[in-house]
Amino acid sequence: MPRQHPRTRRPARDDIGSYLVWVNSWDLSLRAEGRKERTRTGYFDDMVFFAGWLLRHRPKFRDWQDVDKRTLREFFAWLQAAGTPCPHLIVDGEPPAECEGYAVGYVRHVAVSVDRFYGWWSAEEELPNPLDGVKLPQQQQLGKSQVPVLDTEALGKLIHDAEADRSFHGRRDAALLRLFICTGVRLAELAGIRLGDLNLQKREALVTGKGSKSRTVRFDDRSALALDRYLRARAKRPEAKQGERAPLWLGHVRATSGAGMTGSGIYQAIKRRGDRVGVVVHPHMFRHTFSHRWLDAGGAEGDLMELNGWDSPQMLRHYGASARAARARRAYDRVDIMGDI
Repeated sequence: MPRQHPRTRRPARDDIGSYLVWVNSWDLSLRAEGRKERTRTGYFDDMVFFAGWLLRHRPKFRDWQDVDKRTLREFFAWLQAAGTPCPHLIVDGEPPAECEGYAVGYVRHVAVSVDRFYGWWSAEEELPNPLDGVKLPQQQQLGKSQVPVLDTEALGKLIHDAEADRSFHGRRDAALLRLFICTGVRLAELAGIRLGDLNLQKREALVTGKGSKSRTVRFDDRSALALDRYLRARAKRPEAKQGERAPLWLGHVRATSGAGMTGSGIYQAIKRRGDRVGVVVHPHMFRHTFSHRWLDAGGAEGDLMELNGWDSPQMLRHYGASARAARARRAYDRVDIMGDI
């Protein structure tokens, strides 16, 4: 399967010099505005990434003020051209032949971060914004491409591998995977679940999504059983905090402090399971797969919007493309275009 560039390759913060001073100031400003940590972390990461690019491609630059329109256009063009040299050189020793570079969504994410930083920087310094007149990379239009989904065989491999592992981490991963797959919640929503948010008897979980909006999602009986097994294993852990506000998921590093798993920790746990059984997986594929299977089975679109926490029908068109294609292929066999010819 095609591999995209690693997103995590960044220069050390101490290596980006005066660039870091301004990024830290921007982060402080965002914090004062009440921006969420996840949003600030994304912005910070993207600007460190851009600073690393400047260090390599504009070594004579010393500050964000040195960046001009031409430099910004070259950076955006580099991103959209998949990035050269390939960052896999750093991670793996040599780039895979099938590497596809940076995804459209990631390119847009970085560009928006740079745009918002310079909007703040120009106002703070009362200097011209070098991004004025520079066109940002376009966002991929919703519904124009089919989102990746996992088939039944791949889902089965992931779940059965975890359930065959009777250790604490096997119990946890089995519960994680089942709840993730059968609810379609976002990664941050899954990571934020507390003990008091679960009701195994009703098969319900309270999750908090974008904009701090809370909603209740349902899960199936097998997920309830997996969660019950995990909770019994969790109760035996000496580091596990109890009480309604205690985090549901315990990991490796943060567990001793009583803190729950982060979204990154859940991602790593899922990736390890995928690597074990040869399934390429990332967390958002579960949300895609949930929506695909719901619509493909004839589930109501309005119900899916409520379950997924969507306010706009645009997301239905985007996530529903693969289900529509699957239904169309099945309909082809029923119609019998050629008849007796």
